[in-house]
Amino acid sequence: MVRMSQAPFHIHVRIGEMEVELDGARGEVISALDELDGIVEKVSEAFKVASQNMRTPVKSRSSTTKFPTIPRTTKCGEAVVSLLSTDWGRTPRTISELMEAMEANAVFFPKTTLSGVLVWLVKKGRIKRWKDKKRGYLYVLP
Repeated sequence: MVRMSQAPFHIHVRIGEMEVELDGARGEVISALDELDGIVEKVSEAFKVASQNMRTPVKSRSSTTKFPTIPRTTKCGEAVVSLLSTDWGRTPRTISELMEAMEANAVFFPKTTLSGVLVWLVKKGRIKRWKDKKRGYLYVLP
């Protein structure tokens, strides 16, 4: 008689910017959880250099413009307000510049979504917009 192996056990926990995901037999996952502090310490040490570089400005691929680093978000409006709240955002920015800065921070939204969010933020009074003859619409915090 062939005995089926134990059903896989999966746990995924996210707390703020940190997350952990474990798969395996139930006993192995529970054992790994007991050792999690040591595992996190070893991983943190291994990636110490990478974590120190995470808050440095990100350079644009298309120019020498440095984009600010913003917190990770899944909300387009939060990303826009975060960008415009920086020194970089004090200069009025076009939709293309905002989109490029978001992409430099690994925040991806279609241009149509960004456009709609910008209009919504203007209507709510969270940002200001005006039309420049050469550059098109420009956005800045009030």
